[in-house]
Amino acid sequence: MKKLQILLLALCALVFAACSSKKSDTPTGIVKEYLDCIKAGNYDKAVKCFHFEKEAKEAELKALAAKLEAGYTKDGKLLKYEIVSEEVTKDEEGNDVKGKVEVKLFYENDKEDEQTIRTVKDNGKWKIDFSIKG
Repeated sequence: MKKLQILLLALCALVFAACSSKKSDTPTGIVKEYLDCIKAGNYDKAVKCFHFEKEAKEAELKALAAKLEAGYTKDGKLLKYEIVSEEVTKDEEGNDVKGKVEVKLFYENDKEDEQTIRTVKDNGKWKIDFSIKG
C-alpha cells in the first residue's frame, strides 16, 4: 500500500510539473498556449495571452473573450492546429523583441484556416500582440 501511495504522489508531482511549465518562453510557445485555451473553450484564459498597450479592465477582457468565442466558433469548434513557421526579430542589441508565427487551424466542419499571429516580448515574457492583426 505504501508503494502505491508513493507512486501516486510521484505521478501527481510529475503532472503538476508538466502543467506548470512555462510555454510563453518563445513566440511559438505563447501561440500554443493561446490556441490550447481556444481549443478547450477557455476564452477568459486565452485573453491573458495578449499584450495590451495599457492595462485592460475586467469588463473589457470579458467582452474580448466573448468576441474570441464568437470568432472561433463560427466555423465549428477548433479541433487542432499546426505551427507552420516562426520568425523572430531582434533589436539593435540582439535581444528578441518581436515574433511572427504562422499557424494552420482545423475546425470540426472540415474548414481549414491559415493565420499569422504576431507576438511581442513584454517584461521578459512573450505575449500575443493584440494591437496588430494578420
